[in-house]
Amino acid sequence: MAGWIAVAGALTGAGHASALPPAGLCTEGEFRWTAVNGAIGMQRTLLTFASTGVLRGCTGGPAGITGGTFVGTHVAWSDCMHPADGPITVKITWSNGQSSTLYGPWPVGLAQPADGPLDVIDGLGRGMRARIIAWYEMMTPEMVSGCMGSGVHTGVGRVSGTTFHTA
Repeated sequence: MAGWIAVAGALTGAGHASALPPAGLCTEGEFRWTAVNGAIGMQRTLLTFASTGVLRGCTGGPAGITGGTFVGTHVAWSDCMHPADGPITVKITWSNGQSSTLYGPWPVGLAQPADGPLDVIDGLGRGMRARIIAWYEMMTPEMVSGCMGSGVHTGVGRVSGTTFHTA
């Protein structure tokens, strides 16, 4: 990954994530990650990834939240068979101007989606935990050729759900 995150409330049976405590829904999200100090290659190495993304279609949360943007920093051990495994910090800026900062372990493997809990350490939802479900594009021609050559420097993905719950 190395990547992004979205914030939400309760996962509904339709597969959408509710956004923000106490309830709500964000229906779309996507992100781009970039290795800032190297590239994912055949040798395991410690990398730092920067991510940027957007959330759209948020309803049911605090007034004025219809979406948000996020930035993330992921410090992870990485190689082509184990794309990223390490802690991530993500800051989400909501459309109403409020923000949430998330932190926790974030392993990204070849099997998708990446799915894990992050603690809300600051801002809206502080003290809660967010479960993030993110899909990274894997095994694209660019990724395969990058792994066989000079490495994979960047990629994209989408967020399919994030849930808030008490820690």
